[in-house]
Amino acid sequence: MGATLSAMLHWWNLLFLVPIALAGLLLLMSAVTGVGDGDVEADASSGDTEADADADHDTDHGPSLSDALRSFGVGVVPVSLLAQAFLLFFGVWGLTANRLFAVGSQPEGRVWLALLVAVGGGAVTTALFGAVMRRFFPAEEPATGGKDLVARSGRVVFEVTDGGGTVQVRDAGGTLHQLAARVLPGAETIPTGRMVLIVAQNKESGHFLVEESPFSE
Repeated sequence: MGATLSAMLHWWNLLFLVPIALAGLLLLMSAVTGVGDGDVEADASSGDTEADADADHDTDHGPSLSDALRSFGVGVVPVSLLAQAFLLFFGVWGLTANRLFAVGSQPEGRVWLALLVAVGGGAVTTALFGAVMRRFFPAEEPATGGKDLVARSGRVVFEVTDGGGTVQVRDAGGTLHQLAARVLPGAETIPTGRMVLIVAQNKESGHFLVEESPFSE
């Protein structure tokens, strides 16, 4: 047993034992302090929907890189948990490769093979781990874009003219948005407190075109 322990403490094994120990330590710290619980936060939709104006031009070009990463838990599973998983799997794959390639017989020449296996195996296994774990974490809700507010009703906060104004609108999820607004060309000013209908969004300036709702008081 002493000989086995001594063999495990050779530097080519420590390369992989240390990450395993670190993963265990991080897991213990997370369990005790709760660190990592807030690593992933859904983006809160704000009233500033102007930043989404350019996105309205986009068409569906199929899955993006971010979608692919999310399918493996990136952006959904806490980063701290994925890091712990990678350290653990890196270590396990590395120790396994040390045995398979008999690294101890020629460590300087063969340890690189073990490192390659550890990195590749660790990455693939962590990706699979993330794909499974993402099912247990709430999905991030997409931010509300300008096009999602078109055709919704709102209320005038500051009277709306052809030069500007402010309205408040709730999206489908109930979040209140305060928007820069203008009346349609040639339309009359809409006083404060009136109900309006969002007609369109100006793609260049980001402001919304509104008309007075027929149900306005």
